[in-house]
Formats: sequence, structure tokens, C-alpha cells
Amino acid sequence: MTPPQISQFLQECIVHDDPSESGINADALYGLYVSSCSLNRKIPLPDHAFRTALRLAGLRTENNGKSKKRVFQGLRTTGPAAVDHILNSSAQTPADPR
Repeated sequence: MTPPQISQFLQECIVHDDPSESGINADALYGLYVSSCSLNRKIPLPDHAFRTALRLAGLRTENNGKSKKRVFQGLRTTGPAAVDHILNSSAQTPADPR
């Protein structure tokens, strides 16, 4: 059974899309989940528990032939947590010195 916190996250922050698209890698999806928890004032599950909950919800990673990384195919992000995660992720990325 998927914990209610994960079910709510999936309903509010994830859209099922074309499975041929690039999808979301597991680290980015966890970052989105942490952003969602922060916005909703909830304590996030540890990464390993989050990934287990996703498997219980029927989500599995697949190899992405383009980047050779494991991704959740056919998923894309949406909502305020997605914006928060993108803004915070880009703020932590060092600027290109060129």
C-alpha cells in the first residue's frame, strides 16, 4: 500500500505523459518530492523509503537509451513544487565560467 503522503505527491506533482519522452530520473523525482514536502510543511521520507513507495505505487525505472540513466518513463512534473524544485536546483548549479 502506498503511503498517503506519496499518493498525494503523485496526484499533485506528476503527470503521466507519452512514454516515449525522456521521463524523470530518480534523483530529480526525489528532489521534487522534497520540494513538495517543504511547501506542504511535511517531513520527507528518506530516499530509500521514497523509492520503495514508488515501486508499491507501480512506478518502475527503465534504462533511458539516450543518457544511459534509469528514469521513470512517461512522467513529467507539474505544479508549484516543480517550479520550486527547478528554481532551487538551478540556484545550486555553479555558473559556467565561460
